[in-house]
Amino acid sequence: MRSSNKRIVILGAGYAGIFLATNIARYLEEKAGEVIIIDRNPYHQLLQEIHLVATGFRTADEVKIPILRLIDGMNIKFIQSITKQIRPDKNLVVLDSTEIKYDVLIICLGASTKYFNIKGAKENSLPLRSISDASLIYDKVSTLIKSNNKQNIVIVGGGATGVSLGGALSDFIKENKKTDSLSITIIEALPTILPGWDERLVKKVNEVLQKKRIRIMTRSPVTKVENYGSSIYLSDDDASKIHSSLTIWTAGVKGYDIPIDPEVEKTKDGKIIVNEFCQIDRYPNIFSIGDIAAVKDENQKLYPPLAQIAIREAKYLSKLIPKHFIDGSNVKALPDEKFEYSIKVQLISLGNDDYVGLFNHYVISGNLAKLVEEFARSTYIKSLKSGGRDIDASLYEDNIFSQLVSGITFARFTFMKWIEKKTQ
Repeated sequence: MRSSNKRIVILGAGYAGIFLATNIARYLEEKAGEVIIIDRNPYHQLLQEIHLVATGFRTADEVKIPILRLIDGMNIKFIQSITKQIRPDKNLVVLDSTEIKYDVLIICLGASTKYFNIKGAKENSLPLRSISDASLIYDKVSTLIKSNNKQNIVIVGGGATGVSLGGALSDFIKENKKTDSLSITIIEALPTILPGWDERLVKKVNEVLQKKRIRIMTRSPVTKVENYGSSIYLSDDDASKIHSSLTIWTAGVKGYDIPIDPEVEKTKDGKIIVNEFCQIDRYPNIFSIGDIAAVKDENQKLYPPLAQIAIREAKYLSKLIPKHFIDGSNVKALPDEKFEYSIKVQLISLGNDDYVGLFNHYVISGNLAKLVEEFARSTYIKSLKSGGRDIDASLYEDNIFSQLVSGITFARFTFMKWIEKKTQ
């Protein structure tokens, strides 16, 4: 027996939230449930490309997709608002202007910048977590480029965001013929940049960054930042001070700080702890995915904050929620299939037109890596717009058939790109 009028509320329209909303709507008949997605912005941000906005290779509009355009014709309601509080005991979400009741809640509010309680880091550096952050960085860098003085841009954090930004900044500086007066330094506290990534890929990335004349400092934890970011200390004495004309902080992320009352269990980084079904044990009708969620893999390690993980979690819930919470199942009964996913592709942007990746256990770069990136972007957007109805959505399944379809679809995509190039 099918229960009717279940309200599914999704907080956040990032990679996890918007993919979940557009895919879950496909499984719901109009009278069987209502999908509501809530976000402070009227657009979906392609956050993997904001470093290109910070360096002028993309405009802000090019990495924004209006939410209403994505959900046009779907059984989804969008509310533009800021989430103020979650009340699990009352199945209630408090917004800045109203309150929303829910039957099922999915928290996908993403992450915010983590400063590790380092003195002056937040006050004296610029973060890169949004389009507005990227636009501000672009303005600052453009001002430096106009100067004829020796300048040094310091990026604190050698993870994917910092490395991508460094590569793009190098291209921006070269394009403006300022390589002799404007330098880039990436500072990483750990022994290597891109910690946790495949060693072969990291080696290739290092080679590319060195060719771009980027200085990389590993094993160099920052202890404090002073003087509007112009002084960065690696220990407590002045001998460790690094001069910076612009300091950009990409050293880490933490879960978005959303008040939940009664409280739920979180990690030290503020991520919501969930079980193997992306579900809060204490409240089985609440799920959390994406960067705000602490989801463990089969080895009990947390999945990294990657867009591909968030999308896979969303695809998983888009099937689990209708099956267990819409079709009259017992809410307290555990689902029969837990979330599992192994990362098969690693890809990172290192500039306006440079990509390095790991694809089918092979390190790729150049035109092939660029094609893989373009294919991934095209597939993602098509799947959003189709609400999981066409073949592009099936590429996000984790089975042999989908892998075969993915290979064939990529071959077709590559062929069409080749034809397009030949006809230009």
